[in-house]
Amino acid sequence: MNMHVSLSRVYTFSAAHRLHSSALDNNTNRQVYDKCNNLYGHGHDYIIEITVSGSPHPQTGFIIPLQELDEAVLSLLNQLDYRYLDREVEPFQDVISTGENIIRFLWNEMEKRLPTDILYHIKLWETNNNYFEIGKEL
Repeated sequence: MNMHVSLSRVYTFSAAHRLHSSALDNNTNRQVYDKCNNLYGHGHDYIIEITVSGSPHPQTGFIIPLQELDEAVLSLLNQLDYRYLDREVEPFQDVISTGENIIRFLWNEMEKRLPTDILYHIKLWETNNNYFEIGKEL
């Protein structure tokens, strides 16, 4: 029987952003995004959990070597760490940097960096009180 095993690993990055939609007037932006619409932005110390799943390699026993996973994740997070997302990270110059959009960006980028079909789930903590999840259906 060919069983799948999951591996989850946790990483961190810090970034600033401002929630603001050019499709809304300033009053509506303040109502919708509240303090997250602060003209000068605000920052988060994000925590990201990446889960990969697959059959362990018969010779190594790994789904993916940890070093390879770390290199893939850190190559992405280094582009986000200590950045003002809306000003310095290309997709967020046109897409509102909500947690929902950040995690979708992370998913799409990680799919490009990892071997085919092993990315299973991502969890992104924005604060101690809220996190976002994206992943494959069970």
